[in-house]
Amino acid sequence: MSQGKKEQKVRSVVPLESNPQVFTNFANSLGLSSDWALMDIYSLTDPDLLAFIPRPVKAVILLFPLNETIDSLTDSFKSDVPESKNGSSAPIWFKQNVRNACGLYALLHSLSNNANLLTDGSILKQFLTENPASDGQYSDDDAVDDFLVSISEIYNENSQQGDTAAPSAEEDVELHFITFIEKDGLLYELDGRSKTGPRCLGKISPDSDLLTEPLVKQRFEWYHGNASESMKLQFSLLGLGPSLD
Repeated sequence: MSQGKKEQKVRSVVPLESNPQVFTNFANSLGLSSDWALMDIYSLTDPDLLAFIPRPVKAVILLFPLNETIDSLTDSFKSDVPESKNGSSAPIWFKQNVRNACGLYALLHSLSNNANLLTDGSILKQFLTENPASDGQYSDDDAVDDFLVSISEIYNENSQQGDTAAPSAEEDVELHFITFIEKDGLLYELDGRSKTGPRCLGKISPDSDLLTEPLVKQRFEWYHGNASESMKLQFSLLGLGPSLD
């Protein structure tokens, strides 16, 4: 953090519910075209359930329960993709500096890495255009702070929606959102809490998309396998794809 950096204006927020309508409303407010939407993904293996999801799916958002095992092992993942290629195709990544805002960062990762789905002049597209990151990474930056403050009211409106009562901003939340996206033939896992930035999982398999990509299934199974039995029902998946409306 630079010496002259101003104090962070937004420190903690009410977490977003893993609800496709909440995420879609928020995404539309940030600039997502009405031709696209977030939708529930009920399975990564059942062909009948997958058949209901319109393609292509441009991002997958995973909600999972945090625990010490996951925290200690997540950043130890190593990809077999050469580091030089990984760097040349690095996606946009935001470091999470706001407590309980992992849903916001998962949405930012989904939309920023699919900027062609954003409408011209929209809030997020304007931010990305005016504040390009040379390495694709946004961490401790005044422009990011200003952007988060500018959308805080929109965020608050959406955090109060959903089917369940929202917890307070100060409450410790055990659930966390991350995002999977494809860029230049590589699959990335984007987690704002990561100490190492974007995590390259490997090359996308030929003729697969995010919903049929084996690496996505493997990572879901890894997180699910490292969750306690009592928390395995807390997982959920959202996909960014063509709107059905």
